[in-house]
Amino acid sequence: MKSRKLVVLLLAILMTVGALLSGCSNTKTTSNNTSKNTSSNNSSTKQMKTFTLFYDTSTATPYDYTKTPVWKKLSELTGVNLQVSYLVGTDEKSKATLMISGGELPDLIQTSNETFELFREANDLVPLDDLIEKYGTNIKRWYSPQDLNKMRAKDGHIYYLTPARKALYLYPYSGFYLPLEVLRDAGWPKKLTLDQYFNIIEDYVKKHPTYNGQPVIGFTALTDSWKIFTLTGVPSYLAGNANTGDVWVDENNKAHPFAISQWAHDYYKKLNEEWNKGILDKQMFTRNYDSYLSLIASGRVLGFYDQRWDIQNAINSLEQQKLYDRVPFALPVTFDGVTKEDYNSMNMTGNSAGISITKSCKDPVAAFKFLDAMCSDEALKLENWGIEGKDYSVKDGKMYMTPEQLTQYKDSNYTKQEGIGQYWYFPHPNDGEKLADGNFVSPQDTPEYIASSYKPYEQEVLKAYNITNLSQMMAPPIETPYGFVYDISIPDSEQQIKIANQKASDLTRKYVAQMIPAKPDQFESIWKEYVSEMQKAHYDLEVPYIQQQIDWRIQHWGTK
Repeated sequence: MKSRKLVVLLLAILMTVGALLSGCSNTKTTSNNTSKNTSSNNSSTKQMKTFTLFYDTSTATPYDYTKTPVWKKLSELTGVNLQVSYLVGTDEKSKATLMISGGELPDLIQTSNETFELFREANDLVPLDDLIEKYGTNIKRWYSPQDLNKMRAKDGHIYYLTPARKALYLYPYSGFYLPLEVLRDAGWPKKLTLDQYFNIIEDYVKKHPTYNGQPVIGFTALTDSWKIFTLTGVPSYLAGNANTGDVWVDENNKAHPFAISQWAHDYYKKLNEEWNKGILDKQMFTRNYDSYLSLIASGRVLGFYDQRWDIQNAINSLEQQKLYDRVPFALPVTFDGVTKEDYNSMNMTGNSAGISITKSCKDPVAAFKFLDAMCSDEALKLENWGIEGKDYSVKDGKMYMTPEQLTQYKDSNYTKQEGIGQYWYFPHPNDGEKLADGNFVSPQDTPEYIASSYKPYEQEVLKAYNITNLSQMMAPPIETPYGFVYDISIPDSEQQIKIANQKASDLTRKYVAQMIPAKPDQFESIWKEYVSEMQKAHYDLEVPYIQQQIDWRIQHWGTK
């Protein structure tokens, strides 16, 4: 990446270049006296370009960041205006099909893994390989050759730059949760077996059967829609495996199903025992997601398995109510005899679809230069830190936040209004990376921020476990040569697999709702029926396809 301070001669040469290429949509000329280099735009009279960007993904929340102070600075820096729109009122595939058939595409599009293939197969996306080689100064700095290989489609081309990067976490990615008060009461337990975990819950419920005048619920599970994975995926985690979707992958990189494994039998059997002891939530199979969050936010429930992002709103509610003793913390729980655990899952650049340039764009070179400029040092400071003097300060070259600036940075309403931290879908570095001047790309990676991020009740836990980061409650995240596995999508061309998967999903949902609440002497017969029906439905039909994809990834991605 070029230095922010250019010598006078170089600046004079660059200023003679004149206006840049016209944009993919409307263009206009504006005055710009900045001398900062973004590797794509740098002239005293900058030709502003307007690109349209559509987010065809349900994970993106509609929000027009182009009206914010930070975006205005980014627009000046990159020489680009954006017109953004989002998926509303329909699903990803329906919208993608409509756009493809109608032939009306934006200049830039963010797709999901499934819709990306629809656009690629329709030949609607621009290959980025040559653009990366010629103009990807910043892209090649942040994305390794292996990272880029992960984004190659089966035709050998790269069509997007993934936003799924290595992340640093303040909290464990997932685990079996217990409230602070329960941890304290149990003497700060660490790694637990499944039996030990439920023993702690049973003991606490005996001593404290009610909370705020209502019965305490020992354990619940989220079963609403696709989020039932917080129940059905647990057997593999208890066996020490990472989150790899419907399969687990052994040390030889071979995939295996576990839906009707002994692990699944033993977990559901344990839940059946606890149900009959009165420990489990009697409404766990009828609660929707909002009800589940409300239960956690009430402080009445003690245990559950989940991923942190899925329960964050409930934790926020407990904090707002100042019910700090009832805030849940994640612990690693395994079957007896299991020596490892991977609740922190994996940490690597993934191959989740990112922003692509469509063939409707009239100037794909300029569009790519914009994407590259969005991960220049100057842009990253704006995107992550905000505006110097307003959102952060600098002393002796070090970027930092005053107490007042740190308070406003931690206010999500302020950062949204200001436009800070709203650009995750654009190309960006891994967490923990540093800029050319030695400052962290993100303030969240600084020791000062981490130390300030834990509230007094969380600091009690840190002290009790003698750790500096709550994610250290678990083993460090792993990295594999095949990626996450759960992001391997079954294509529409594999209809038999899709049908089998849907049948298996329906059967699992049906039978776990029968097995867990059953009388103890009925469990085994229901389990045997479940196994028989799953085998008839060819529940494992997807495994050879998944294995094929794992092998392909290992062969084509490389190891570094």
